[in-house]
Amino acid sequence: MSAPARPEPGPEPDPAPPAEVLGGGSAGPRLGERWAALPARRRRRTAAGAGLAALAVLGAYALATRPEPELPAAVPYPIHSTDFSFVRIEAPKAGDTAFDAQLTAVSETGASLEKITQGYGGLELSAHPPLPLRLPQGQPTRVTVRFEVVRCAGLPLDAGLPSLHVTLRNARAIQDYSSIPGDTYAAELSRALRTICEPARKAARGTQDTSSGFTPVRASGLRRSGPDHPHRPGPWL
Repeated sequence: MSAPARPEPGPEPDPAPPAEVLGGGSAGPRLGERWAALPARRRRRTAAGAGLAALAVLGAYALATRPEPELPAAVPYPIHSTDFSFVRIEAPKAGDTAFDAQLTAVSETGASLEKITQGYGGLELSAHPPLPLRLPQGQPTRVTVRFEVVRCAGLPLDAGLPSLHVTLRNARAIQDYSSIPGDTYAAELSRALRTICEPARKAARGTQDTSSGFTPVRASGLRRSGPDHPHRPGPWL
């Protein structure tokens, strides 16, 4: 029995092509090589420009994303932030034609006291310190108001709620309003006006009585209070 024949070797397979080497698409120097080839001064300028551009982008982003600042609270109107309180009236003596009222003003935000007036034609008012007067924020300020009686007719000898007309100014507005100092102020004002005007009224009634056989008597002279006021005739009705 003969041995099986060995198969004849077939043809050798073609060798596989070499693996493709992927490059940057250019046979020239790469980016790093080109950067290294630049002069040192140019590299510094380029790096500085890139850094500035990055800072500009970061700054714009910070501005665009920062929260909106809260608006400051509006300054209150002066009449809403200023209070007046009555202290006392210095009672006039017999024969005086003027008296002083002491007030205290306090402003929460700071203001200026521009003017103080009242609604009676027979009274003239002036203030010390002189107006306009700055009212510092939160600090009580004493104001002396002098009442000068020039005519007794129409004055409130029994005042109910006499008021003072005040003009205030601050950074927001200039406003006028009527301040009512209260019952104590009304009582002391009436008492001061009676002290000045009742003697003058009695004297004036004497001058008008020509049918009684008495010689008319001129109203006695009244003096202003204080050393700076000279003697002058008192207020007439």
